[in-house]
Amino acid sequence: MNELTQRLRTFLKVAEHQSFNVAARELDIASSTATRHVNHLERQLGEPLLVRTTRHVRLSPAGERALIRFRAILAEVEQLEDELETLSERVAGPLRISVPWRYSRLYLAPLVSEFMQRYPEVALDIVSSDQCVDLIEDHFDVALRIGHLEDSSLIARHISDQCFVLAAAPSYLAAQPPIHRPEDLEQHRLLTFSYTTANHHWRLVQGDREHRISVRARALRTNNADILTQAALGAAGVVVQPLWAIREELASGRLMPVLEDYQVTSSDFDTGIHVVYARENQHNPRVRAWIDFLLARRERLSCH
Repeated sequence: MNELTQRLRTFLKVAEHQSFNVAARELDIASSTATRHVNHLERQLGEPLLVRTTRHVRLSPAGERALIRFRAILAEVEQLEDELETLSERVAGPLRISVPWRYSRLYLAPLVSEFMQRYPEVALDIVSSDQCVDLIEDHFDVALRIGHLEDSSLIARHISDQCFVLAAAPSYLAAQPPIHRPEDLEQHRLLTFSYTTANHHWRLVQGDREHRISVRARALRTNNADILTQAALGAAGVVVQPLWAIREELASGRLMPVLEDYQVTSSDFDTGIHVVYARENQHNPRVRAWIDFLLARRERLSCH
């Protein structure tokens, strides 16, 4: 309840009971607070609303007119509060979501109809792109992010961990020098995702030893994961991809793992999969419904 509404309700109670003390007890406020509320209204309107004597309180002519208006105003306010309370619990309206292309196709698409059946009044607008969108500037309510999360005011909820693999087509590996250690990658064509950082590298870790392989100005850079996978399948070079993204290609033998004894990540791909949203949206019922829906299905969204 805002301060103006409190003042109006106090005035109505004082007018009803013709007493500051009785009104204050009913409103569970101090008598001095009730007096202050009415005094503020009188100063604001420039007219006395009550005639006060040592024994009685009654409405002034201005107070009689104000009483009628204030009752109508408070009725409107109470109706609006009821409508907003109902709206805050109702999951309905538009929900705009940004999701990475490959992940949306493999993991999210099978769940969309289930969400729509559960929340038939929500109008989904799902944009599949590997571009890291600005939720505020690009007018998104929520996004799925894969990899490194930049420091920001966004709220992030963890969906799944992920691991990465180096891979190449068998025909590429057969035609090129063998890869036995990270340094051997310097002689190969590297296919890499576009990053936002200035220094681009792959990081390979074995025990307490770490190797950094520069991928700047190498064979291919793109912000589209499918292009990378297709290029690798076409024997264009060595690629780093999340295991979940190329699991089928590895299982079928169309891609072969490289340097399996090393843990591998890319410079901005050091973490898992998160759903992120702006703090202003944390009480949005559509956003809450979407996030709760995903978190309840972590196993189906897991990339292990």
